[in-house]
Order: sequence, then structure tokens, then C-alpha cells
Amino acid sequence: MERKTHYKMYKAGKNWVFAMLSTIALTGVMAMSVNTAKADTVAQSSTEQIAKVDTTSSTTTSTQATTQLEKATNTTNESNATQTAATTTTEQSSSNASATSSSQNNKQATTTSVSTLQSTSVANKDQASSTQSSTTQKSEEPKVETPVNTADNASQKNVNGNWYLVDNNTGKNLTGFQEIKDQNKVVYYAPSNAQMQYGWQNINSNKYYFDKFSGAMTTGQRNIDGSWYLFDNQGVMQTGFQRIENQNKTVYYNKNGQMQYGQQVVGNHWYLFDRYSGAMLTGFQNLALYGQNKTVYYNKDGQLQYGLNKIDGYTYLFDKSSGAVQTGFQSLAPYGQNKTVYFASNGQMQYGQKQINGHWYLFNKDDGAMQTGLQNLAPYGQNKVVYYASNGQMQYGQQVVGNHWYLFDRYSGAMLTGFQNLAPYGQNKVVYYDEKGRMQYGLTQVNQKVYYLDRVSGEVRKGQQVVGNHWYLFDKNSGAMQTGFQNLAPYGQNKTVYYNKDGQLQYGLNKIDGHTYLFDKSSGAMQTGFQNLAPYGQNKTVYFASNGQMQYGQKQINGHWYLFNKDDGAMQTGFQDLTPYGQNKVVYYASNGQMQYGQQVVGNHWYLFDRYSGAMLTGFQNLAPYGQDKTVYYNKDGQLQYGSQVINGKKYYFDKSSGKMYIGVAYNADTRTIQYYASNGQMQFGKVNISGKTYDFDDKTGNLLMQGLVTLGGKNYLLDSNYKAITGQQVIGNHWYLFSKYDGSMQTGFQDLTPYGQNKTVYYATNGQMQYGKQNIGGHWYLFDQYSGAMYKGWLISGNDWYYYNQQNGQLQTGSAVINGVGYNFDGNGKQILNYSIDYRYALPAGKGDDETAANNYIILHDVGVESGAAANARYFHDTVDTNKAYVTFVVGDGGKVYQVGRPGQVSWGAGRVANHNAPVQIELGRTYNSGQFWQDYVTYVRVARDMAGKYGIPLTLDAGGAGTRGIKSHYWVTKNIWGDHVDPYGYLSRFGVTQAKLAHDLLYGV
Repeated sequence: MERKTHYKMYKAGKNWVFAMLSTIALTGVMAMSVNTAKADTVAQSSTEQIAKVDTTSSTTTSTQATTQLEKATNTTNESNATQTAATTTTEQSSSNASATSSSQNNKQATTTSVSTLQSTSVANKDQASSTQSSTTQKSEEPKVETPVNTADNASQKNVNGNWYLVDNNTGKNLTGFQEIKDQNKVVYYAPSNAQMQYGWQNINSNKYYFDKFSGAMTTGQRNIDGSWYLFDNQGVMQTGFQRIENQNKTVYYNKNGQMQYGQQVVGNHWYLFDRYSGAMLTGFQNLALYGQNKTVYYNKDGQLQYGLNKIDGYTYLFDKSSGAVQTGFQSLAPYGQNKTVYFASNGQMQYGQKQINGHWYLFNKDDGAMQTGLQNLAPYGQNKVVYYASNGQMQYGQQVVGNHWYLFDRYSGAMLTGFQNLAPYGQNKVVYYDEKGRMQYGLTQVNQKVYYLDRVSGEVRKGQQVVGNHWYLFDKNSGAMQTGFQNLAPYGQNKTVYYNKDGQLQYGLNKIDGHTYLFDKSSGAMQTGFQNLAPYGQNKTVYFASNGQMQYGQKQINGHWYLFNKDDGAMQTGFQDLTPYGQNKVVYYASNGQMQYGQQVVGNHWYLFDRYSGAMLTGFQNLAPYGQDKTVYYNKDGQLQYGSQVINGKKYYFDKSSGKMYIGVAYNADTRTIQYYASNGQMQFGKVNISGKTYDFDDKTGNLLMQGLVTLGGKNYLLDSNYKAITGQQVIGNHWYLFSKYDGSMQTGFQDLTPYGQNKTVYYATNGQMQYGKQNIGGHWYLFDQYSGAMYKGWLISGNDWYYYNQQNGQLQTGSAVINGVGYNFDGNGKQILNYSIDYRYALPAGKGDDETAANNYIILHDVGVESGAAANARYFHDTVDTNKAYVTFVVGDGGKVYQVGRPGQVSWGAGRVANHNAPVQIELGRTYNSGQFWQDYVTYVRVARDMAGKYGIPLTLDAGGAGTRGIKSHYWVTKNIWGDHVDPYGYLSRFGVTQAKLAHDLLYGV
């Protein structure tokens, strides 16, 4: 069978793939056995591919051997071509025939051996079958020259199945290497037995292979038992690296001479040999076909590379242990370089900006080192600074870098500077980044403006902010720091403040552009109006206009004139000469700084200031324009003068109280003398005609020279023998009179005698005599004590009737009046109209009971304590007063009736000694089971208590306080606070639902 092999080349990716196209034709009855061997397996096919040709010739053919080893030509396809060895073998005779000449035609198996270097059939069809030839020795051993003899005159003989070569001349067997030219082969006869050798033979420390049928020495490439071997032109088996030029490959044969495939360790280096052709591979190789999932690189010498390698201008990294091409991020620390780099999927180191798995990275453009931290991308063609985290990924948004916050654009990653609104980054604030991208805090100057950035968050603060114990103002829109005067109304405060050039809120006094301003020491608010500077360390009051500027000189403010010191602005008070302020006058400013007009008391002196100009007046002044009908006199200092004064040589007299210049009669209290002054105020001397009557006045003193009761100028005076007036209370003709201690004249009308040593008010008739008893004066009735003449005030019992004289003016009360919180009614004669009636049948007569007056502290309420009415109990008190020593003022009951027993105002015996002496009235309430009667009794009970409390000035409170507290008290209160064991009247009152609280309410407000 003739086998033709063709090759077709395919391109897959960047790799060329060879596909073998085989055409097989049958050319006879020959059959070829083909076995398959894997190139990358150690065990190879043991079948030698030999074509045997049987011949019937038994003739021994003379061998025509020519030495052709060095001339052997190997034709080799560079690809994995099929190696075909066509060996024709003549079956040798197995008989022991005698050796004949080389021309004998014995039945010797004439074998034509073709050098395996020329045509060898490869039994491994998976191996890239190739015709192997033209081998360049690259053996690990030195080249060996094989001594070959040429058997020109010898014959081959087969004896007992063994071939011998017999020298035709000597008949001796030839040994060693012998060239059989006519069979074109070199064979070997062992020196030990001269027999032709077959198969593997070690000769002179070299290994040879002789054909198992023909004994021909093998040269070139030969597949033996499934393994490829290489024999040089001398037939010596080769080991180690061998270059096969015509197949353009380098292969490797182990120490056994077998061609190696796949990965092999040679001299401490890994090599890769093609799994089909055994060709040593170089460059990048994917070892998946060799059982390892990795790509590696073999240099030009075929050695597996490790670590960093520069290949075709690109840097690759091969694992230092496995040699695998590394991709992705790689730390080069194990390779002696302190950096991380990135290798693309093709293994090439990357440089510059790269987007990897959705993240941007930067690799140094020179050494590929992965960059971290802040990086300026200008050298990489982009005008921006970005930030790469420790993992090399470009960062976006807010990032902390070296204790500083930075902001990187959320799309481009560019570092942002200046003011930035972080709303797109999830925070509702504006912050500021300096030119280096660092977030700023505190006071920061930007483009000649100052901003305040929160010391924690960096947020641009607006409005009023405290920074380092100082208040600042930042514009509510721009956030820029404000200086100068600022109205804070837009910031929620109704005040104007001032910030200095450093933006700090100012307090206290400040000089600004030549003007003085005051800012509140607490709030900084600009002050206007009057301000006391004591809290600011200056003892003065000043005034600031509506623009906040301190004022100086005279200023009219709210209709008043003020004076502020022309140097320091202090508000002036007291007397001020306005000459330095351009006005020739002295004026007076009160303690509130206001210029004063009219009459004023200053330092215990009266002064007069012009009602229009405020100028201080001196000399005689008529006060009619100032509301007083008098003429007075002010000395040169402006002070009002009193008493006797000599003015321009004339005597005048000015009232010691009012300063009024006397005209007519004058009383000198110091000398108790009387003078007379003409209409011009000048004192008169000698004989003076007054109202048609002549009076004699001392020529020197001007004193009136008369005695007794004298009428002068419409007033009556009482003069003693020394011409001195008699004052005070005086008895004349059994009547009391009063002469004023102030002007000496006889007094009439109501007079308070307190200045005369008596605490009473009395009344003198027009004739000057004191009045007594009931008097109608000016249409009102008054009551004057019949002995002392003292006017009576307050409640009065006349018989069984009550009257009230007003506590303020003493007038008898008529009509309605509220007295001590209780309403009363009086008839036209002043008698009280009661809202209840009193039955006096059980009233104690004089001499019975206690006649001592009680203190006006308590009204004590009782109930009778037994199931009986009011009359029965009143009669009992009346009848047993001497024996039982018990009674009260009033007993109420029997349908709202009131029975008097004791006399109001006097001690009664109902609650123990202490309580009795402090209660002008005690009231018992009779008992009943009739509800209608009860409520009649209860209303009267309350009315009597209120009536008596009002009359004695006792508070309308019930059971308030302790023993020292005045008011209406229950017997139960007396028991708890003073003495006794009674609990009335609450037990009885509760029978009809009256509580203590209700009783208290009704006593206070009435029923």
C-alpha cells in the first residue's frame, strides 16, 4: 500500500494549525501495520515498521559496500511528516550451508538496508509523521568516529542461522564494522564470535542499533519500539539536545537516546518539547495540552523563564515557582521590587490609566508600578488630580486622605477644589476645599473674603457664628464674613451690631470713623438713647442718636433739652453755665438730665427757671405765670429767700414755708411778734392807717405795739403784755380756742390737734369756740365727744341701734356702704337697716354676765349641741348665767330668728377664757330636723356672723391659721388651737350637707 501524505495549514487566532490530509492507495498485496503513539507519553509503540520482501534466492550475494554514511541524505519535512522506512529483507536460510564466494547465490536473506536518516516509517500516526533526515549533531558526548571496514573481497555466510563475513583470501571470519556495498549497509560482526549483530549493541562505550533483520547499522532518526532515536552518521546513538536543521527543530534525547516530549527538566531547566514532533518549543506556550492550565515562556534556548522578563518590548511576569504567565494585579515584592503592577490577559505589564473590572487604576508610565494616593494625571494626558486608594482603585466622592477630607468628582474622579455643594454626594451642606483639595475648617480666606467652615463638618456656616469666643456674621446667602455695621433683622434678631475688620462682634465703647458708639456688653447690640456707662467702667450717662453716635453739647430729645459734655459726652445734671456752649445763661438739669423750668427744689432750696428758656431767675419774681399767686425773692445764687430780708436797704418778710412776700399783717414765729408790710412788701414803722384805723408799730423793729385780743387784717390775735402773740389751745371765758403756732391767728373749722400734742380732731365754730356733741356741719352730721370735743369715727351702738361714722372724715353714714368687705344699709338718720331681726327678751341686764370688753380678734360659731331650738337655749343661758357660767352673744334658730343674750363687744362665756376674751361676738345655732327651717336658720346664722365681723373689723376667713390669726372661727378650731373638746358646728351642719368649705365660701361672699 502506498501512503501519500499532504499537509494543509489552518489559521486559528494567531496560531497556525497543521492538518494532515492522507491519501492511501493500494499498490499490491502488501499490508502495512500502523500503530499510534502519543508524542507526550513515555511509553511509545514498540512496533517497528518494517516491510518484508521474501525472495527465493539462496545465493549469497557479494556485498558491494560503499561508504556512504557521511553522504547520507535525509529529506525532512519541517512539519510533522510521516517517517517511512522501506526495508526489504530476504529471508535467510536457516541451514548450516558452507560459506561460498560472494558470488554464490545462496538462499541468504539479502537485505537492503536504507538508512533511517533517509526514509523511516513512524509507527505513531498521532505523532506528526515526518520524513527525518539531515541531522546536526548536538550530542552531550564528543563526536565518535566509528572504524568501518570495507568488505571488498569477502562473502556473507549463514551458518546455523547466523551470518558471518568470510575473507575470500584467507577464509577467516571478518569482525567489527563492515560495509557491505552491494547491500548499501554497514553491519557489525562481534569479535567474540564473528556473528553479525542485530538490535542494540554497545561497542567501544557507544551505543548502536542494527536492523533486526538485515543487521544494517542505523543512522539518522529511527523509531524503535515506539520511541524515536537519533544516530549520527557513524551510527552512534545520540543523547541530549540535537538540532535537526531540515526539520527546523531542536529535539532532546534522554540518556537512553529516546526523543522526549512535553515538559522536561534538563540541567536544572525546564524545557517543552512538542508532544508530536518532539521539537523544542520557545516563546509563549499554553500547557493545557500538557496537563497544566497555564501559559509559560521559554527563551530562545528553550529554557522556562521565571520572574520579570522583557519580551518584544513588553514586560511579563512568570511565576517564580511554576513559571506561569501572571495576569492581573501582582505584587513584585517576591521578585525583589517593592511595587504592585498589573498584567493584562495577554500577560503584558500595563502602564498609564486602565479601567479594570469597572475601576480605574493608574500604573506608572515608566515602571508600571500601581499608583496610590493623590496623582496628577497631566503626564497621562488629563488635566486633573485624582486619588487612588490603597488597593489602587480611583476614588470618587468624599475621601479621607492623610487626615484630610477631599472631594473627587463622582463621574471623573477629578479632585475638586473651592466651594462645593455636597448634595449630590448625600450631604446637605456646602464645604470648601483649598487648592490642594483639602477640606478647610474654621476661618478661611477665599478671594479676599473670609468664610467660616464648621470645625467638625467643614460646612460653610452662615448667619451668626461663635468662633473662638467671638461672634462673627456670615452672609446668609454667600457665607462671606461681614464687617462693619450690620442689621441682624434678616438673621432673626432685631438689633444692629458692629464687626471689626477681623469680623469679630464688638462690645462696649468703640471709636469708629471719628464717632463713639456703644455696643451692649452682652449682646453687642448697638445702643441708642440714654445709656449709663457704669457697666463699661465709666461713671457717666451719655446719649447715642438713632444712628448710634454719641452726642455732645445741647440736644433736644423727645421735647426735652439735655446737655452733654462737649469733650466726653457725659450727660450733665445740676446747674450748668452754658457760656461754653454759646448761651449766656445758667440752667438746671435734673437727675434725669432734662432741663428744668419753673420752680424747682435743688439741694433744699427753691429756684426759679424761666418757663421758656430755662434760664435761672434771680430777684423779685411774681409766680402767677407759674401757677402761684405770690411774689417771692431769689438771691444772686437763685435761691428762694425766707423770713426777714433786707434788700436794697428795705426790710421785707417772706413766709418761712412758702417764701411768699408778705403784704399786710405778718406773724414772726421766731419772735412771736406781728408786723405790717405795704403793698410793695416793705415793712412799715410808726403810726400806720390800716383800713381807716391807726395802729402803732415800733420805729425800729416794726412790731405791733398792742395787747389782748386784737383784730388786724381780718384775723384775730391774742397778744400778751409784752406785745407777743399767744399760740396753741387757750381757754377764754370757759371756751377752748386755738391760735396757730404758725401765723398766730385764731383758728376755726376742723383742726387736727396732733401738732399741739393731742391725737384728736376737733371743730371750732366761726367764733373760734370748740364744739361738742352731735353737730351738723356743711349738711353732714358729726359726733364730737361731750368732754374732749374729739370727733367720733366708726360704729356706735345707741340703745339697740347701730350707727356708723365714716373712719376717714367722721361723717354719719346714710344709704348703702361696704365696710370691711360687708355691705350695709342705713336710713336717712344713719341707723343701720338689718337684714335680720333681733329679739332682746333674753338679753342680760346690766350687771349680769361679763362687762369686760373683748379684743376684736374672733367671731366664734357654735351649735347648741342638743336637739332644741334657739329660744329654749337663749332662755337657758339667760336663766342660768349665774350658776352655769355659760352664755353667748346671739342664738340663731326657730326659722331664722335671732335672740340676743350677751352684749356685742363684751366678753361672753362660750369657748374658754382665752377665746372668750378675744371674741367680741359668739353665735349659737339651734338644731332642727326640718330642712326648710334649717336653711332659714343657716342664712341668718351667716348674716349675723358677717354683720358682726364687719363691725369689729374681723376678717371673713373661716378657721384660718393658728391661735394668732384673726378671723371667724368654729368651736372645733378653738378646740384644736386653744382649748376644749368641742367639735361644733360641723357635725350638725353636715346633717344638711353643709361642709366646712361651703360655710367658708358663704361667710366670705354672703348668701
